[in-house]
Amino acid sequence: MNHSIAPMQLLVSIVERGKGGLIMEAYRNYHLFHHIQASGQGTAASHLLDTLGFGTTERDIILTFGPRDSIRGLIRALKDENHPKQNVQGIAFSLSISGMSAVLAVLLSQTREAERRDQVMEEAGSHYSLILVTANQGYTDEVMDTARSAGAWGGTIFRARWTGADEAQKLAGLGLQAEKEVLAIMVHNEERNGVMEAIDRVHGLHSPAQALVVSLPIDRTARLD
Repeated sequence: MNHSIAPMQLLVSIVERGKGGLIMEAYRNYHLFHHIQASGQGTAASHLLDTLGFGTTERDIILTFGPRDSIRGLIRALKDENHPKQNVQGIAFSLSISGMSAVLAVLLSQTREAERRDQVMEEAGSHYSLILVTANQGYTDEVMDTARSAGAWGGTIFRARWTGADEAQKLAGLGLQAEKEVLAIMVHNEERNGVMEAIDRVHGLHSPAQALVVSLPIDRTARLD
């Protein structure tokens, strides 16, 4: 049986620690059921916490996979002043997916059929990008300070492990640390190149931080409240 596969996206939601379950339950109303939850820590200076809507630096990070139409519909609703409030402070943004397991894509496309609605004219794309920085543990505060000096506001940190460190060491001729911290920073596109260049210049592979930097275009953004 042939299945129509809808374009897919990844929705990233960053909320206060302990509120991830509430936001995942709210997303069920938009037929978004497939999530991965992780813990992180914010880097924003204390005087920025209220501006960003966070009361603490501890974060729940929710990665939600779903059809693009469903995720865009959710973000439209979140930006609607008449939309019921969730009492969850944070931010959500979507990223396009270029590849996915066929089984998961079919499953997500089938859930989309259950919530087909009238097509709505889409808003213009986002003017923001997501910068991802991998750095040796203990250096992300310094990296974030450099990013701020180049125009960034704040970011979210989570721990990770570089599984290809041995092979990379052979290619780069450097001693690379496997234990990493990942710093996720959302910036306006006008500041993106400056922030990335500053991080690479000060904290690149030949520095103690051994940072690697990439950026991804953000499709849509919304504040959570």
